[in-house]
Amino acid sequence: MSLHGDGAWYAALFQREGHDVYYTLYDERYAGYLAGIAPEPIIVAKNEAYYPELYDLIVFDLSGAGKAADHARTISPTIGGSTLADELEHNRTFGLEYMQKCGISVPPYEVFTDPAEGIRYLKKTKKRTVFKPCGENDCSVTYVSKSHEDMIRFMDVLFRKTQVKEYVLQQYVKGAEISTEMWVNESGYYLPNHTLETKKLMAGDIGPATGCAGNVCWIPMGETAAFRRGLKLAADRLIQDGYVGPIDLNCIATEDEIYGIEWTPRFGYEGTCNLTRLLPIPFGQFLYRVALGERADNLIPANSFAASIRISVPPYPLEDAPRRLYGEGIPIQGIELERDLPNFFLQDVRRVPDSDELETAGVSGFVGAPIGVGETMFAAFDSVKQKIRSLQIPDLMWRVDVDEVCLNRYKLLENHGWLRTA
Repeated sequence: MSLHGDGAWYAALFQREGHDVYYTLYDERYAGYLAGIAPEPIIVAKNEAYYPELYDLIVFDLSGAGKAADHARTISPTIGGSTLADELEHNRTFGLEYMQKCGISVPPYEVFTDPAEGIRYLKKTKKRTVFKPCGENDCSVTYVSKSHEDMIRFMDVLFRKTQVKEYVLQQYVKGAEISTEMWVNESGYYLPNHTLETKKLMAGDIGPATGCAGNVCWIPMGETAAFRRGLKLAADRLIQDGYVGPIDLNCIATEDEIYGIEWTPRFGYEGTCNLTRLLPIPFGQFLYRVALGERADNLIPANSFAASIRISVPPYPLEDAPRRLYGEGIPIQGIELERDLPNFFLQDVRRVPDSDELETAGVSGFVGAPIGVGETMFAAFDSVKQKIRSLQIPDLMWRVDVDEVCLNRYKLLENHGWLRTA
């Protein structure tokens, strides 16, 4: 069950693992993703669970269809999605309050419904803040300011272009960003793992936020200090609330404290894709065990690190650019589906009819992300870069400093003791 086609690659992956797969899609605009590669999408109405009684496992790839997921879960084993997940991710106030009730530290914040109120607050306090919209708004609207004057300018532009009914201004905390994920079901929590991610479009953290420009994921051999002082504190409450699936807490770690920033109660793009290459069992089998409420202990990682770098063509990241700018039909050479599919997250890609050739589908310009594994972070990223160099795609773009940013952040977290295991 996919909202915007992000899960098309998973549908293709499950099919490759030998499962019979139906792929449903809420937004028909994304039907071109993996056309001819994944099962043909069935377009359904939002908040509809597609005949849940027919399936052994139902997978929701994003939050935002919580009612459908809740309904499906009463009938068949279901992974991901719930009304709780929707609230945690999209209702920023609820998400921050949930952290506090679990004992997770959060930076000070204020909630506003009027642009003028926020601007008065900034002028009075002169604090550097982070702007976070409440509700299902584009992640690019989240903004980390350089000063209180910078935030005032941002809000002036934003509110002339976009309607945001409620928003949070949260005090900026200087530190190293780290994401911690676990998988939860009625029997407990499993597979604590970490992701370091770069979000800005261009090298040097310049340009708009894209959700992910590249990242690295690993499964520590034990619970780290970052996990124990952050996400682990929410485990009991999530289990009591009936949460089932993956949940990630994005944190800022200073030398002395770790602060919860936001929830990602869903698949992470491309963090979860990397995680599939670390698991010692097929991903579909793992999801089934979690959805059934079984224990998922003693999973020894197949690799130490998995990394990926997002590749794209113009007009990415401007998905709503005029149609004449879209790169439909751009030939893609260097990807062989039989060989590369498990190690190459694909999105705006389709198969040329009656051939094995690939081309862009012209939906968003986000081609995908090659995944590399290795015993070191450097080796994992080196594998990704080798794959990118082997590609032949006109006007191909990618961020060139993802490995350097992630490695520097890893070293800082290590020096501060946050990656130390119990």
